[in-house]
Amino acid sequence: MVEAITRPTRIEISKKALKNNVSVVKKTSGADKIFLAVKSNAYGLGLIPTSKAAVEGGVYGLAVAIVDEALALRHERITEPILILGISPVEYAEVMAVQHIMATVVSLDWLKEATKYLSGEQRLHVSLGIDTGMGRIGFRERSQLAEAISYVQEHADLFDYVGLATHFAESDSEDTSYFEMQLNRWHQLTDGLSKPEYYHVANSGAAMYHADEVPHEVIRVGTVLYGVEPSRGQLADGKELQPVMSLHSEINFVKKLSAGEGISYSHKYTTSGEEWIGTVPIGYGDGWLRKMTGFKLIINGEYAPIVGQVAMDQMMIRLPQEYPVGTKVTLIGENGGLENTIEDVAQHAGLAPWEIMTGMQDRLHRILVD
Repeated sequence: MVEAITRPTRIEISKKALKNNVSVVKKTSGADKIFLAVKSNAYGLGLIPTSKAAVEGGVYGLAVAIVDEALALRHERITEPILILGISPVEYAEVMAVQHIMATVVSLDWLKEATKYLSGEQRLHVSLGIDTGMGRIGFRERSQLAEAISYVQEHADLFDYVGLATHFAESDSEDTSYFEMQLNRWHQLTDGLSKPEYYHVANSGAAMYHADEVPHEVIRVGTVLYGVEPSRGQLADGKELQPVMSLHSEINFVKKLSAGEGISYSHKYTTSGEEWIGTVPIGYGDGWLRKMTGFKLIINGEYAPIVGQVAMDQMMIRLPQEYPVGTKVTLIGENGGLENTIEDVAQHAGLAPWEIMTGMQDRLHRILVD
C-alpha cells in the first residue's frame, strides 16, 4: 500500500514517551534486557521508525512474528538481537543463521530438517518454545524438550542454544489461577534442564504484575511499552506510562448547512439546525473504523463529534463553530488541554486497544517526534 505523505493525516510516534516507558518497565519488572514486540508493523505504529526509536530508547532486542519482519529490520541496518516468535519455514534456516536472527523452534523434527539447509558458516540461534497452556505452539512434554536441547547441543557446529520461552494466556487478570497453573507447568517442564542466555517467559502482564514470581531478567513486552496498561485498569492505573502513538489530521473542507441536510452514506445523520460541518481526510481504509461515528475529536481544545457514516477515505465532523481549512484535528492524543486516549477509542469501538492500534493501515504517514 502507498504511504500517504501528501495529506495531513499522520501517526506521530513519541520517542520521549517510548524512552519513559522503557524506564518504567525496567523499574517495575527488574528486567535487565527487554525485547520489544514490533510484530504486525510494531502494533500499527510502523515497524522501522518504531524499532529505531525503541533501540534509541533503551530496548535490548526486538521480537517479530515472521522472517520477513526480521529481514526488514536487518535491511535497515538494525543490528540488535532479533527474535522470531512464530514458526519459521525450515528452508529459511540458513538465512536466519547468516543474519543472526533467533528462531523459535517447537519440535525436534524441525531441527533435524534444518540440518539439511545449514552450511555451518554461521550457527542458527535457537530459542525453544514451550506450551504451558496457551494452546498455540511449543513443546508440551519434558522428555521431548530435553531431547531437543540435547540435539541442539550435540550439533553445536550448526546450532547455538540461546533461548527457552513460554507465553502466558492470562497474566493481566485479577484471577491468577490460570497464570499460576502455567507457571507451575513451566517449572515442571524446565527445572533442572540446561538454561540458555535468554530464559524468557514474561510478557507485558507478567512483567508488570508478577515480576517476583517469574524469571524477569529477560522479558518480551509489547503493549506496555507502547503506553497501554495491560490490565486496562484492573491491576494498575498506568499513570507512569506515556502514550507513544497519537493520530492527527486537518480539516480540508468546511461548509455551513441548514436544517434537514443529510450527511454521508445512507443519511444516517441529518442536521437539526444550521451546522458547520468539516471534512477530515481519514476513513476506514486507514483503519479508522466505521464504528467511530459519534466519537468526539478535538479541535483547539473543543470537541467535535463524527457525524454520518465514516467513509473509506473521509469523514465529517460537526464543528462547534466555523474553523478554517487547515485547522488541526486530533483523533488520538492531546490538543488544547483535552485528550483522547487509545483506550477511549477502544471503548467506543468495543475492542481492545491493541486491536485499534494494529488496525492502522500502511497508508497512514508515520513520523517520529520529540
